[in-house]
Amino acid sequence: MALSSEQVEAYRRDGFVVAKELYAPDTMLRWKQIMSELIAAEPKNTSGVRVWMADTIHPVLREGMKDDRVTPILRQIIGPDVEFLSAKAVFKNAATAFASPWHQDWFYWEGATKISVWIALDDATVANGCLKFVPGSHKKVFAKRTVRESVGFDHRITDDDLSDWPQVTVEARRGDAVFFHDLAVHSSHPNTAGTDRWSLISTYRDAGTRDGSKVWKKPLLVAGQSVNGAA
Repeated sequence: MALSSEQVEAYRRDGFVVAKELYAPDTMLRWKQIMSELIAAEPKNTSGVRVWMADTIHPVLREGMKDDRVTPILRQIIGPDVEFLSAKAVFKNAATAFASPWHQDWFYWEGATKISVWIALDDATVANGCLKFVPGSHKKVFAKRTVRESVGFDHRITDDDLSDWPQVTVEARRGDAVFFHDLAVHSSHPNTAGTDRWSLISTYRDAGTRDGSKVWKKPLLVAGQSVNGAA
């Protein structure tokens, strides 16, 4: 699968683009089941988030992070050399209904540009906590405001900082995927529906560009060659 030229241009302009029906719904349900079983086997997780690095993620999920559905799009956005870094499960229900605040992912890892792929394992609506983006914000590094709270997202952007910027809500169906730049300002609505809303966010970078970030020790080469030691 590949993006149209219009979609590639939209990504360059806005910092994000939606790939509809990238994955089959039954594949998403299988991934969700695998993730549920992995998380259930661990000590109680109260944050609604679980991160797996490239070398520790379940084999089925690892294969999905570099298959023929996602890799062509990554090469359109990143270039011929791509490496997979990590994937983050985000699960919202009546007990984990938090809304993520406005932020840039770059706050947390810095270094070279990263691209994340937010994959809907369930339908995502305003009621159950879908994403919001600020189009064009990937061309600016915003002031980082630090707030310590138990739900994470210590590094944030205030509403005042965004008063002159447009905001777009992005609802998605199971199997849709949102590709976005690590400087694209985004947040989510709270889950007020009281039902599950699961997603998986995989992160990648240009394997041909040296990255000073110290977050990822063992990246996985998806395409081309790596200067960062990806296997």
